[in-house]
Amino acid sequence: MTSDKLNLLLQYVYQVYGDINYLFLDEIQNIDNWHLFVNRLLRSGLHIVITGSNSKLLSGELATHLTGRYFSTELYPFSFKEVLKFKKIDTKSQSTKNKGLINNAFDEYVKHGGFPEIIKGEDPHAYISSLFDSIISRDIFYRYSIQHTRSFKDVSLYLINNFSREISFNRIKNIFGIGSENTVKNYVSYLEEAYLALTLQKFSFKKQESLRYRKVYLVDTAFSYVFSTNFSANSGYLLENIVFLELSRNRQNNMEIYYYKQYYEIDFVIVQNGKIKELIQVCENLDDPRTLRRETRALIASSSVLGCDNLTIISRNKKEILNIEEKEIKIIPVTEWLLG
Repeated sequence: MTSDKLNLLLQYVYQVYGDINYLFLDEIQNIDNWHLFVNRLLRSGLHIVITGSNSKLLSGELATHLTGRYFSTELYPFSFKEVLKFKKIDTKSQSTKNKGLINNAFDEYVKHGGFPEIIKGEDPHAYISSLFDSIISRDIFYRYSIQHTRSFKDVSLYLINNFSREISFNRIKNIFGIGSENTVKNYVSYLEEAYLALTLQKFSFKKQESLRYRKVYLVDTAFSYVFSTNFSANSGYLLENIVFLELSRNRQNNMEIYYYKQYYEIDFVIVQNGKIKELIQVCENLDDPRTLRRETRALIASSSVLGCDNLTIISRNKKEILNIEEKEIKIIPVTEWLLG
C-alpha cells in the first residue's frame, strides 16, 4: 500500500463500521509519510493504536513524528505468571498438588516458552520454524536488502545455539568468513530490532569497554527447543534466559540491566537511577558444594568492587539465606522469584 491510498482505506473503514473512536494500524511504518496521516487522525480526536514488529523503525519514527503525543509499550511472549493464569493454576495455594502443577508448568515453559499459540496447542516445531522464516525472510531480508542470505541465516542459528553467552563480533566474523566485524554487528542489530535475539551490555566503569562486549538472549526459549543441536545440555542457560526475559519484561523507569565480568562473572547487574541496586546470579543446581562456593565467591568479590550488598542467587529449587563474610546472600527458587 502507498500513502495515497490511506484516505481511501479510512473511507472504507467508516463505510463498513460506521462512526469509530479507535483505529488500530499494524506495521504502518512501512508506508512512506505515514505520520502525516496519523497526525491528522489524532487532531480529529481518534484514538490510534500503532503496532509493529521492528523496534528501531517504529520507536524511532514515533519519537521523530509524534513527540509528546504517544505512549509506547513492549510486548513479550507470555511470562510464567501469565502461563499459569491461562492454565488456571492457582499461584497462591501451597498444597502438594498445586506445587506439583506449578513445577510441571515450569518444565513445560522452559521447553516451549510463552508464545500464546503454542500454549493453546499448536505444534512448537511447526510454529517456531514458520515464525523464524517469517522474521528472517519477510521482515529482515525485506527491510535491509540482505545480500548474503546464507551467511545471515548461519549467524542467526549460531546465536540461537549460543544464547546466554558472551559473544564476540570478531569471532563470528572469522567463523563464517564474513567481510567485516561491522557487518556482524549489523546482523546482530537486525535480529534484535526484529525481536528474535536480545543483547545485554557489559557493565564497566570504562564506557568504551562496555560497548565492545555483549551477551545474547532469545526472545523465547522455544527457539532453542526447536533449533538447538543439544537442548538438554542447555538447562542452565535456559534458566538464565528466562530470568533475563522477566527482568526485561518488568523493567521500570530508569532501570538498566547489565552483566559484569572481571575476575568473576555476574549474570545480572541491576542499576536504577545510576546506582547499582542488586547483583543476581542464576545457577540451576547448587547441590555440589563447589558450585555453591563458586557462585557465592563471585557475588562477594563483585559486591566489594561494585559497592552493592543486595545479593541474590536464583536456582531451580533451593531456598536459603546464607551469611558469608558479613554478606547476606538470598537463594530463591526460580518459580517463587517469577511469581513474586
